[in-house]
Order: sequence, then structure tokens, then C-alpha cells
Amino acid sequence: MATGLSVEGYAEAEKTEVGKLINALDTAKTKEEAEAVITEHSANVEAKVAATDAEVKSRGNQPFLVQQFKKQRITTDVKLEIQRAEKAVNIACE
Repeated sequence: MATGLSVEGYAEAEKTEVGKLINALDTAKTKEEAEAVITEHSANVEAKVAATDAEVKSRGNQPFLVQQFKKQRITTDVKLEIQRAEKAVNIACE
């Protein structure tokens, strides 16, 4: 989505862009002219996608979003609690 636009603004911008494309295709008189309009529109869309990708990549690494594996040692009291739970489950299942 374009920066700074609301959903309604974005929809209106898309509607305007589609209107321009349809108008350009309607005014094309030959198949070659229509192909040129489509090629130009395709190039514009690809340029927008490339610009968006570049913007996202330029933001760099955001450490608060990165999940890192952190190996932790299980403390003795937690181990004992797990063993008691296992024993309780075994007794309950017998």
C-alpha cells in the first residue's frame, strides 16, 4: 500500500490508475498500440514493486522482530517438578 494513504485513498488511486489504463487501451487503434500500452503499464507496475521492495530492504534488520533460539539450562527444581509430574501421570494411568 502506498505510504500515507488510507484504504479509501488507496482504492481511489487504484480506480484512477485503472481508468487511465482503460482509456489508453480504448484509444489504441492497432494491436501494436495496445501492446505498447500494456507493456508500458507492466513496466510501471514492475517499477512500483521494485521501489516497494527496495524500501522494505532499506529498513534493515529490525531486531525486535527477529526470533533467536536461546539455549537455557533447566534448573534442578524444574527437573524435580517434571519428574514428579511424570510419576503422577504413571500412577494415574496404572
